[in-house]
Amino acid sequence: MGKKHKNLFPRIVETENLYCAYRQAAKGKKHTRQHLLFRQHLASNIANLRNSIQSGEYHPGEPDVFEVFEPKKREIVALPFVDRVAQHALCNVIEPIFEKVFLPQSFACRTGKGTHAAAIAVQAELRRMSKVHRDIWVLKTDFSKYFHNIDRGVLHREIRRKVACERTLRLIEEYIPQQGIGIPIGNLTSQIAANLYGHIIDRWMVHEIGVKRFFRYMDDIVVLGYSREAMDLLRLYMQHFAKDQMGLSFSKWSVQRASRGVNFVGYRIWPTHKLLRRESVVRAKRKLRQYRQSGESEQARKFMASWSGHARWADCENLMKSIGEVA
Repeated sequence: MGKKHKNLFPRIVETENLYCAYRQAAKGKKHTRQHLLFRQHLASNIANLRNSIQSGEYHPGEPDVFEVFEPKKREIVALPFVDRVAQHALCNVIEPIFEKVFLPQSFACRTGKGTHAAAIAVQAELRRMSKVHRDIWVLKTDFSKYFHNIDRGVLHREIRRKVACERTLRLIEEYIPQQGIGIPIGNLTSQIAANLYGHIIDRWMVHEIGVKRFFRYMDDIVVLGYSREAMDLLRLYMQHFAKDQMGLSFSKWSVQRASRGVNFVGYRIWPTHKLLRRESVVRAKRKLRQYRQSGESEQARKFMASWSGHARWADCENLMKSIGEVA
């Protein structure tokens, strides 16, 4: 289990940490009304937040809840600006603790990781394996409504494996209560919590059954092997473990040859090249068409700049030209 961390709370409420948290929360929000109001009386707002957290009187405000529809329909929770500052202050202290726990197979919401690193790692492993055996098989799994089905009791047991500071635990419970099922999408604490929950199956795969050729991006898992039989058997083991220990089930899964390409983190990956997934291209074209038809040229430019950053990691020069962006 390793070291348990105590006396974390004073670090969370340090004035320097709260100012750092403010700057983190302000990124991308500098022109919003909530940020401007908070900045107007910055010193007093930081002091008030510090005092309320220290006294135990702090409680998050009412969030804005809205839906997004790409890549699929999801309900997003956005806390008031002051609560985002508080979350950053908390996560600045607890995230490094859990980062030391995570295995190298986990790629979501981690410094130095991410979608591009995940795609590169899968391709590198495919190249290594193809030198040994030409017939490589891929098990791909996806948990059903992952955030909404996380068992908070199980999650808090994982948190308590490393955190033994009661005041810090009580602050975490302001965002994620111990009882019940599900955590909100959109909170910074939810990202860390969801990654920690996925670590349960990572740990089991590596330390209990000895499977190491896998890659996880939040709730999406890809496993590479040399036989269909091994992948089919592993899928059954994973299903039983996820249901019994995590209360999760697969929404979909597949076992197929790697020669068809590995679908992961928005790419189809082979040892020799990567392509964008068809759904990503269709969504991008649709969104650009909508922006152009409504005359939102600046929105189209910003979207294209963001999307092309993702696309350029694939072999898609002709595609980029076809949608009006020369790679």
